[in-house]
Amino acid sequence: MAKAFKFRAEPVLKIRQRAEQAAMRRLAEARSRVTGIEQELTRLRGLLAQQDQLVRQEMLTRRVDVQYISLYRRHVMALHRRIVEQDGKLRAAALEFQQARGAALQARRHRRVLGTLKDKLYARYRAEADRLERRQMDEVGSIAHARRLALEEN
Repeated sequence: MAKAFKFRAEPVLKIRQRAEQAAMRRLAEARSRVTGIEQELTRLRGLLAQQDQLVRQEMLTRRVDVQYISLYRRHVMALHRRIVEQDGKLRAAALEFQQARGAALQARRHRRVLGTLKDKLYARYRAEADRLERRQMDEVGSIAHARRLALEEN
């Protein structure tokens, strides 16, 4: 009976699998940050559009004083500043996401190299084990045939 298959680099493969999982977690976290910032930007832009609509309605329905317009302008400027700030955060988060994606792809490549090597070595092991088994079966068959011939001659 042949020895069981043992991949000598199994500990390295496990380390690379853990590194790939960690990289995938970092990628998911980066994606989550990008999504959160995009949602906040959408909310702020919606709020800005809502404020514009409210002021237009106010102007159509009643008189608007200078103090109200001044307050509105400060509020709109604050919204614009927050939107610009969120845009900057979004760019930084998108860059971080791209870096995390590159790291995750690299970790996957490193793990696949060892996985492919393991598969090839296992296929080679199976082929050799099958060859040995066939040889043993042929030998058993030959011995059985020789015995039958010897019994028939007697």
